[in-house]
Amino acid sequence: MLTASTILLAATTASCLALLARNAKLRADLDAARHDADHDALTGLPNRRALLRKLNTLLADRTRPVCIALLDLNRFKDINDEHGHTAGDLVLCQVAETLTTLDLPRATVGRMGGDEFLIITDGGINPGRTNAHAAAHALDAATVTLGETHFGCYASVGLAVADHHDLTAVDLIRRADAAMYYAKRRGGGVMEWHQHIGTSMTATRPMQRRRFR
Repeated sequence: MLTASTILLAATTASCLALLARNAKLRADLDAARHDADHDALTGLPNRRALLRKLNTLLADRTRPVCIALLDLNRFKDINDEHGHTAGDLVLCQVAETLTTLDLPRATVGRMGGDEFLIITDGGINPGRTNAHAAAHALDAATVTLGETHFGCYASVGLAVADHHDLTAVDLIRRADAAMYYAKRRGGGVMEWHQHIGTSMTATRPMQRRRFR
């Protein structure tokens, strides 16, 4: 026959186990929410929020060289318009897979939004340049097949390095953005930012992109 103390102990144990299970679920839900807040739902890559936080952290050390490459897919709008967003989503996922498979050294790869991706290299212009060209070459060779239609993943890439003269994350991305559009006007490939690009692009195309607001 069970005593009162035995019944009480069993009930207390059951309550403790239930509480532990509930706390474990809450921690798992919190971890999932944090992951979702910092990652792109389609590609699984770090999103704009996470990329800017990473970039700001690196730039906080004024002695630390930082280089970024902004990638914009060529003719992506045409793919969406002619073949639908399913085709566009497949291309974006292929780009994400291609970039992460490269395992670029000292780099963080993420999706800024739309068809723009960002590579943050924790290093100066040489490793940043190496990563940018490796990404561009890999995307040149990447294709997506939907039915009998094949899509390329070609990209224009703008490269910019922090000079640490009070340069913010937004400033650095603007430079990479200007270099990327210069590369796009030349038909693609990788273009490094320099003062002339900054002057010419400011004169011809105001920087009013939504991601900078």
